[in-house]
Amino acid sequence: MSKITIIGAGAVGSASAFSLSREPWVNEIVLVDLNEKKATGEALDIMHGVPLTQTIQIKKGDYADSYDSDVVVITVGIPEVVGESRLIPLQKNTEILESIVPQILKYSPNAILLVVSNPVDLLTYVTYKVSGLPKERVIGLGTMLDSSRLRYLLSRDFNVSPDNISTFVIGEHGDSQVVLWSKTHIAGLSVEEFAQSNNITLEEDYFKKLEDEVRKTAFDVWEMKGPNAYCVATAISEVTRAIVRNESLILPVSSLVESHDEIYISLPSIINRKGNIKTITIPMNENERKSLNNSKAMLKELANQISFKGEQ
Repeated sequence: MSKITIIGAGAVGSASAFSLSREPWVNEIVLVDLNEKKATGEALDIMHGVPLTQTIQIKKGDYADSYDSDVVVITVGIPEVVGESRLIPLQKNTEILESIVPQILKYSPNAILLVVSNPVDLLTYVTYKVSGLPKERVIGLGTMLDSSRLRYLLSRDFNVSPDNISTFVIGEHGDSQVVLWSKTHIAGLSVEEFAQSNNITLEEDYFKKLEDEVRKTAFDVWEMKGPNAYCVATAISEVTRAIVRNESLILPVSSLVESHDEIYISLPSIINRKGNIKTITIPMNENERKSLNNSKAMLKELANQISFKGEQ
């Protein structure tokens, strides 16, 4: 059993609270938001259905109510604006994290922090720097959704269950993300092999089109309904479950890369009760490796422009 605190009762935070409320391994959820009225309403909305499912406590609270949380999910932040420099919301969100992370750790010093706010790789790096925690205990949601979306699209195109598809999207959760086609399999076969064995003709630019669709589908959903929330909540539940149940799942989360350039970026990693215990080294082809290095360089360039309070 576990206690989960969610910082932010917006679309993603509320959907995550609902998703987690359905899990038998969760016994308490705390919603923290500056808008206490909304947080109270979201908590009550979920609690009114709890008697139909299982015994769990969900409440709005402040940071003191989050004491002794096992996992703290951070969903707050100022979104990026089309046409605006990415550095503007990034700097504003850095200031938000500098304000809230110390309060989180004051009451839950042993918690694992799961960062969901975008740009997630950079804000996970900021959380790591602000918190002073070991890298294992600061995790970003990373390319969990990108990998899931790719599995969905492949299942759609080949009319098979996503359970039969193994693949990873790595790198930035954003435009420079990298699909590991060399490690993508359908029932153990490469995409080309599966298509050939089932008399399916692939368009010449099929792989590029699918990569583009993975990148843009979230924006399509946003234009139709607003924030992507349910899929994000499902991904949050998956990572949280791996932590709480000590499952040692390999998931494409944002992880600290410790080389000559320190940065968070999404790579397949083993997640369990201790957090992100190990990043898996996956052989890549030359194009994939080059694309990943480009993604790292882009993130590092932005990270170098972040201004922290202690550096001002």
